[in-house]
Amino acid sequence: MAPRPSEAARRRAAQAWFDDAQADLSSARSLSRHRDEQTAPFGAAFHAEQAVEKGLKSLLIYHDIDYPPKHDLGLLIGLLPVGLSTTNAPVAGLTVYAVEQRCIAGAANPMSLNDRPTWDEADEAISVAARTLAAVSSDLTTAFARAHTAHPGEGTSQP
Repeated sequence: MAPRPSEAARRRAAQAWFDDAQADLSSARSLSRHRDEQTAPFGAAFHAEQAVEKGLKSLLIYHDIDYPPKHDLGLLIGLLPVGLSTTNAPVAGLTVYAVEQRCIAGAANPMSLNDRPTWDEADEAISVAARTLAAVSSDLTTAFARAHTAHPGEGTSQP
């Protein structure tokens, strides 16, 4: 069995994933702000889902919890340690923007092209993503502070 990564290595990786999550949220917001014939609400909703997925994975990485290579936000939430504020985030409905919209016809429960999100739905996905990343940031900050108290002198970056 390979040795588990140190707290400092997990902190750096978690911070990188969280930074990527923030970038996806920025992309979703940008698409929503610049609506024209070259943009689609699906793109904004997809980036909102990706922001949440990467945020959740940042917490799992920091807490040294392995996760399967799936885009199921409900599954990822279920893997988080009990007591994190992020566990209450209502994100399972966003999974559709990462998975079903890219499935081939005939796959289980695919969304048809007629069911693609509207701009109102994309904006709601962005709002959910923003609230979820705020919770992730809070949970990471708390975890980093606890680790710093337990191991002074190790990394001090915050999300």
